[in-house]
Amino acid sequence: MELGEPDESGRRRPIPIKGSEFQLACDMAVVAIGAGPNPLLTTTTAGLDLNKRGYIVADPETGRTSKAGVWAGGDIVTGPPRSFWPWAPGEKRPIPSMIT
Repeated sequence: MELGEPDESGRRRPIPIKGSEFQLACDMAVVAIGAGPNPLLTTTTAGLDLNKRGYIVADPETGRTSKAGVWAGGDIVTGPPRSFWPWAPGEKRPIPSMIT
């Protein structure tokens, strides 16, 4: 996806990039929604290191965890944001919001 031109509200909408689709083989994908670590995931996954707050310990550059073949990113690693900062974990450049 790429951002299109701003519409009448000033928002730039995502537009598909033709030919950029790809498939990624994996054994399992976990849909991660919520505001905290799911205890079912973190207590039943042997070999997964957690920090003192129960979030997954992952390499900040690669997302690799202590469990072979498992990568993590986003709030399950960093914890929920303390203020509203819309950003993508891979972006590494938070964009301050207008909400305070």
